[in-house]
Amino acid sequence: MPDDLRRRFQKWDAKGRPPQEAFEWEKKNWQKYLGNSRILEALPNPIDRPGVLETFKLVQDPDSALDAYVASYLWGYAKANFGPYRAERVIRLNADPETGKHFAVELHTLSQISMADGGTAAFEHVVHKRQADRKFFAQWGPAFATKFISFATKASDQVATTPIMDSIVARWFKNHCQEIGPLWLNWNSASSYRRYTECLAEWAEDLGIEPEQVEQLIFQKAERAGA
Repeated sequence: MPDDLRRRFQKWDAKGRPPQEAFEWEKKNWQKYLGNSRILEALPNPIDRPGVLETFKLVQDPDSALDAYVASYLWGYAKANFGPYRAERVIRLNADPETGKHFAVELHTLSQISMADGGTAAFEHVVHKRQADRKFFAQWGPAFATKFISFATKASDQVATTPIMDSIVARWFKNHCQEIGPLWLNWNSASSYRRYTECLAEWAEDLGIEPEQVEQLIFQKAERAGA
């Protein structure tokens, strides 16, 4: 375990292990691109991880899986004005019934794999689909797809929760864990995500916390310090 992570844990522990902050979001901005979606009326404001998790606990069909997608995207982009546009773009590019594209159906499949077989299996599913069709999940990269996968695994009582892998944690790994190798934020291979989740699971066991809490320690501190 890198000394940097152990120091972060000690500071967080000394403060009573506070949860990650909640983020305020502009409903009108999201409605501009997504319309008067039922999920936009249901989500709390400010929004935090538990608020997103509740939507994943309700996933049982394509429509509710799409709601969960919106919730995870909104939470991830709560501070950015371009979040609604990007969320709508992904939906638009991946939903075309005339050509057989059903984004909500694919999301539901991904959630089912995540909840039954785990995050790594879900990531590998996308890798295999992308190998057959480079436009599968167009404009939806691992940085945000692993948010969806992480919440889906968290909502399941059958698998371990897998953490989010984004550019902030990838940069931290590059600076502090060079022996592990770079984490590639693309769908070319599942090896980066596998190495990443294995490392966080090992460190979480050492610290006596959950893997997603390790990810939060890396993300929160790195975001403030620019590490």
